[in-house]
Amino acid sequence: MTKVPAVEFRGISKIFGDCVANEDISFKVTAGSIHGIVGENGAGKSTAMKILFGLYKPSGGEFLVHGTTQFFDSSIDAMKAKIGMVHQHFMLAEPLTALDNILLQQDGGAFSLLPRAEQMKRLNEVAARYGFDVDLHAKIEDLSVGAQQRVEILKILAQNSEILILDEPTAVLTPQEVQDFFKNLRQLKAEGKTILIITHKLKEVMALTDEVTVFRAGKVIGTRKTAETSIAELAEMMVGRRLQTPHERNTSIDPKPVIEIENLNAEIGTHFVENLNLTVQAREIVGIAGVEGNGQDVLIRALLDKHAFSKKHRSGKIMIHGQVGSFPEDRLRFGVLPSRPAYENYILGQHRSAKFARGIFLKIKDIIKATRDAMEQYDVRPRNENLAFDRFSGGNQQKLVVARALIQKPQAVIAAQPTRGVDIGAIEFIHNEIRAARDEGAGVLLISSELDELMGLSDRILVLYKGHFVAEFARHEFNEIKIGAAMGGGH
Repeated sequence: MTKVPAVEFRGISKIFGDCVANEDISFKVTAGSIHGIVGENGAGKSTAMKILFGLYKPSGGEFLVHGTTQFFDSSIDAMKAKIGMVHQHFMLAEPLTALDNILLQQDGGAFSLLPRAEQMKRLNEVAARYGFDVDLHAKIEDLSVGAQQRVEILKILAQNSEILILDEPTAVLTPQEVQDFFKNLRQLKAEGKTILIITHKLKEVMALTDEVTVFRAGKVIGTRKTAETSIAELAEMMVGRRLQTPHERNTSIDPKPVIEIENLNAEIGTHFVENLNLTVQAREIVGIAGVEGNGQDVLIRALLDKHAFSKKHRSGKIMIHGQVGSFPEDRLRFGVLPSRPAYENYILGQHRSAKFARGIFLKIKDIIKATRDAMEQYDVRPRNENLAFDRFSGGNQQKLVVARALIQKPQAVIAAQPTRGVDIGAIEFIHNEIRAARDEGAGVLLISSELDELMGLSDRILVLYKGHFVAEFARHEFNEIKIGAAMGGGH
């Protein structure tokens, strides 16, 4: 007898104005399985999952839950149908306790009517059963990122959700936390839960899932049993071509300092760095590893914005030799004017140079030509210099930011989270550009929360934990477990 799928999409479409986000989406999710959803930025995977969770209504088609066609007016309907979703950016009230955050989402069930002590007892039982232990008395703002994620999952387990949708759940976890998280998800699966996981990390897809569905350009390209596919096949399905194998470097490190940090102490709010010392040499990529919140943001600000600190909140020396090219850790907050056209964003930081300005007047024709040339060279799509920056996909936004930083051939490159929110095709392109900058003589400081990225690009890696460098690894010493242990404070 054929088992009824937990979820089935039948010809689902979703149109926003002129944009077709989903077109004739059809696939099935086996009940009691872990199902991967992969695809480039803008491929439509998150839109499809938000339709399932009742955040969007489909423009056409239908979906079934356990064999029954469903029509959700809101996420409340989805939750009543025992569907829960953990978003990439957590939906938590930081000043409140973990318990209060969980209770806020309970809506009218028997659990929500229990006395507080009984609610606490039941939640601790659920947490212990599935391995999601967390201090329910602690305020969210005092919990680690991994603990906050466990609170999000407890929110939906407390509702007896049978179908769990997880959007990029490992983006902010250490390798050890990822392994613990996978163990917990397998326990949920063993209890009969169905899990849909949206991710761009194909290595994790291969390690965790039973099946994987690939989206491209708003359509489903296909579904594969994980045991019968490979990272190479999935990547090719996602981008429509075979990805290049990175070339081994053919240059040696030039022992000429381009970035020097001496006894740096700095703080912004509760984040700080203390007594940091570091030298980046020409033709060298130095990676900074660490779970977010351990001082990376302070280090970046100290390097790029000398006015961000008072004398009281910063001491030590930073010396950068030559021209600097940089891309910020959050392009939309720190690097661009989202509503302005691409050509205006392309010249930010160069808008007073003689190349693009004559006194107070901009050379618009020269700016537009330079932007067009950069968009061509860096494969930014669409090739429309007048399009508002926030109308480009995340990968194309980041390509334009990288072009702005690297096309001037800087001697020092500060690359902060260079592929955050970027799809696999754009990641390949950006990595190759960083390697090219290094080979042409630049020294690169690479700050990333992606350990695979750091290990793939860096000549050496320093681990930042609670504002201090706690470990350093030369390339021949790279080991995911050892670096991950240092990231978690186990140095």
